[in-house]
Amino acid sequence: MEGDPRDFLWSTVVRVSGKGRGLLAVTAVGASTVLAVTAGGGAMAATSAAPDAKAPADAAKSITGKERKGNYDARTPSARANYARAAKVVGKETAASEKFRTSLGSQGVVAVDENTGTPAQVTKLNGFLTAKSTKKATEIALAYVKAHPEVFKLSASDLGTLKLSKDYVDDLGTHHISWSQQVDGIDVFGNGLKANVTKAGQLISLQGAPISGLVSQAQAREKAASSTISADAARTAAAEDVDAKLANATASTTAGTTKWSSGDTAKQVWFHTADGLRKGWLTYVNGGGSKIYSHVIDAQTGGLLYRKDLVSEGNGDALVIDNYPGAAKGGTQRTENLIYNKWLPKNAKTLLEGTSVAAFADVNDDNQPNAGETVKVPGTPTTSEYKLVPFQDSSRFCSAAFICTWDPAKPDSWKTNLNQDVTNAFYLASNFHDWLAKPPISFTPAAGSFDAAGGDPVHLNALDGAATGADGGPDANHDDNANMSTPPDGTPPTMQMYLWHSPGKSDDQERWVPASGANDASILYHEYTHGLSNRLVVDATGNSTLNSIQAGSMGEAWSDFYAMDYLVSHGLEKDTTAPGEVLEGKYVAHGQLFRTEAIDCRVKAISPNCVARDGSKGGYTYGDFPHITNRPEVHASGEVWAQTLWDLRERFGRAYALSIITRAMELSTADPTMLDMRNAIVQADLVASGGKNAGIIWQVFANRGMGWFAGVLDGGDANPIEDFHVPPKTATTSITGTVTDKDTGAPVAGALVFIGGHASGYAGDYSAVTGANGKYTITGVLPGTYGKFVVTGAGYEVLGAPVTVKPSGTVANLAPRRNWAASSGGGTVSDYNGPDFSPQCGPQYANDSSQGTGWGSTTGDDNGTPTSVMVPKFITITLPDTVNVTKFSVDPSNTCGDDPTAATGQYKIETSADGTTWATAQEGEFTAANVGKYTELAPTGATAGVKYVKFTMLSPQVPNFATTCPGSTVSGCSFTDMTEIQVFGTK
Repeated sequence: MEGDPRDFLWSTVVRVSGKGRGLLAVTAVGASTVLAVTAGGGAMAATSAAPDAKAPADAAKSITGKERKGNYDARTPSARANYARAAKVVGKETAASEKFRTSLGSQGVVAVDENTGTPAQVTKLNGFLTAKSTKKATEIALAYVKAHPEVFKLSASDLGTLKLSKDYVDDLGTHHISWSQQVDGIDVFGNGLKANVTKAGQLISLQGAPISGLVSQAQAREKAASSTISADAARTAAAEDVDAKLANATASTTAGTTKWSSGDTAKQVWFHTADGLRKGWLTYVNGGGSKIYSHVIDAQTGGLLYRKDLVSEGNGDALVIDNYPGAAKGGTQRTENLIYNKWLPKNAKTLLEGTSVAAFADVNDDNQPNAGETVKVPGTPTTSEYKLVPFQDSSRFCSAAFICTWDPAKPDSWKTNLNQDVTNAFYLASNFHDWLAKPPISFTPAAGSFDAAGGDPVHLNALDGAATGADGGPDANHDDNANMSTPPDGTPPTMQMYLWHSPGKSDDQERWVPASGANDASILYHEYTHGLSNRLVVDATGNSTLNSIQAGSMGEAWSDFYAMDYLVSHGLEKDTTAPGEVLEGKYVAHGQLFRTEAIDCRVKAISPNCVARDGSKGGYTYGDFPHITNRPEVHASGEVWAQTLWDLRERFGRAYALSIITRAMELSTADPTMLDMRNAIVQADLVASGGKNAGIIWQVFANRGMGWFAGVLDGGDANPIEDFHVPPKTATTSITGTVTDKDTGAPVAGALVFIGGHASGYAGDYSAVTGANGKYTITGVLPGTYGKFVVTGAGYEVLGAPVTVKPSGTVANLAPRRNWAASSGGGTVSDYNGPDFSPQCGPQYANDSSQGTGWGSTTGDDNGTPTSVMVPKFITITLPDTVNVTKFSVDPSNTCGDDPTAATGQYKIETSADGTTWATAQEGEFTAANVGKYTELAPTGATAGVKYVKFTMLSPQVPNFATTCPGSTVSGCSFTDMTEIQVFGTK
């Protein structure tokens, strides 16, 4: 073990995000704009900053008592719960399952789901699981499962619950097969079995975490409690959960699914958690605007089991623009026949409702085509329609190269180009649909593309919310953005394109060209690609698993990559050997950076467009993930992945790069990290070329810090450790050691020890659990220095550090401290004030030992009314024993989608022996330097015989708080948060 383990603690942003408040916040940095969205979102947004901007990010554009809710999954409530479950799973591993792991070799992957105890993924990076075969792909996969019950744990009864739901073949001939699990005609949500089999009959991988003992669990649940919540009540509960308004609609029920005339649906499902099987209602609710969600509502209690934000944030002859108005190439209108291209039926006259897209101007943002919002099919016997009318006096950013299409200072000026705007959006989306369907991408109906014939054309809302403001323009929630929601295959997605440049703001206050996203191909193609990635990276039942900060960042990166690949490959944007040329969002940013760097910035590239905010030159590497802007954020953090993909494009050419990048999405494990997706790309090349390019691919990723020894805990880890090595070609060895209590020296039994970054999740390769004597052994480890070596046990701190594994083996003894506040060790939240933002941001997350979750409260009253007066919010933790306290450790970070101003500033820590008489043990003020990490605090008194600890948030980190609010819209004016408190000492 090298170094002091306490020097290496990580802050992670796990899969749980969002309060009863929102994730979407546009924040100003100097003269630029930054959209902050947690992993659950994914809107199109700029993350570039003015080079001289040094002030901290400002606030959310509009903050009310409740912000937008993000993703929630009762199966993965927190990192601490996942660690504990993983420890139980790893502790039950048999000699037979260990032998199976060993048989896969040094690049084998066996990742076990912490809830089901069955594999989330079984695969090899340097070979196939089976030899060539002429048998059916489904038979090959199921035969492998049956042959290895020691790993898959599926009985004949369990195999009988598998229902083939998809088997499609990609353009490399690979079968992508999915089986859902079903009992009594009701599908299990999420869990099932996925298999990938080459055209030669070689098994590439198995995934899905199928449920063992499903039938008996279902029977026990039915016997224990009956369902009392109706489909209508579930729909209502889902809408209320996200503060959405339900449209008046009629309902009909067919084959167990209730459908409303508004497009909402509800279907009964089984939902498996570590606490057992539940019956629930899977709902799809379009609550107007961008409130489009999937939920699973408990059919017995009406409680929340799952929430998925589906929105990923930014007769004839038509005049269309291929790039953007004024572009050197593709910047002037030309004629395109919408019917000849089969985007509209031959008899189309009044509506742009085509074969893959239905477009209208949703100016009031009710997601319905009202009177005055639809566009007549363009074209007359003699002319093409609709000509763009420039508004060149609306901003100093308007020019011949960047033509403005509306005037934010003139009420209703957007009406002038309404027909042109909607028509151009329809053209771009239809065109991109056809492009993605062609090889090498091959996003076809079988793969989940958007088609009217399949019941899920894109509902494209152009000029979304253009009339929602009081001044004849968009309000603060309907500009400078774009988004796309992507429900599972068969349900139509919704794309919303906004106007850019806020009414009432000068060019100095906002640097965007007054234009529409519908006229910027890079923006619209970016949004459309969210549909591609969300339909390809799915679980066994077809639900997108791009949930966490790492997966969400890749979602944004794929969107930039596919959009810019199209524009470059069609000669619409320049890409020579010089770096820094390929710019997403070039139009609305009038040629300046929209992201923080260009997508074609190689590592150490020299170009004005390849300079990071800290002044460093060249493209990003994995270690930059949390620092590209002032915090981890999917658009900025995703630039690491986007630039890496462009490296692959430069090394292999676009055709082959697009092939393996797309195929890798289909091979991906659920909720992948960037390292997981690196592995999937290596496997895609194994399928396409027999692995002959593996060395080059590994080197590309190693150059970007995603080498073999890179470390990441899971998809929610926002602080990965980078590494620049390809896989070593040496024999494997082992790590052994003893885990003891740092304060008492006693062995710690049942602690989970693992290397992060090797298998998605914690119960996989390179992991072990300590025995009664505190000893552990991890076998099959390739020698080298790994960035994240972690130990965690019930009631103990999460301790991590690098570890160097020698060829002869390594002894790594670990000594975590007992954290008496930890809920896993018996610490309980016994009192608090302020609102309870459960299930994601309630007080119980202040002591769950996870920096990815936290306690969020309000700054002033319980409604979050912004004022310049703090109403102190406290939490009391009852310790499991009386303790002599030696240290406190606090992470004061903002959480649940709030910006850094919501982090705790001034604080006070009090202790008590009886819960009645309190004494101050520590007080002070946190600053921005304390955010994102634990700060250890030495008590100043009141340390003996402590049974209760009270932590009080006395102020947020809003600059000049006493005078700033409520005029400012920063998060801290409404909300104050903290992430975690730890209490160390002796019993």
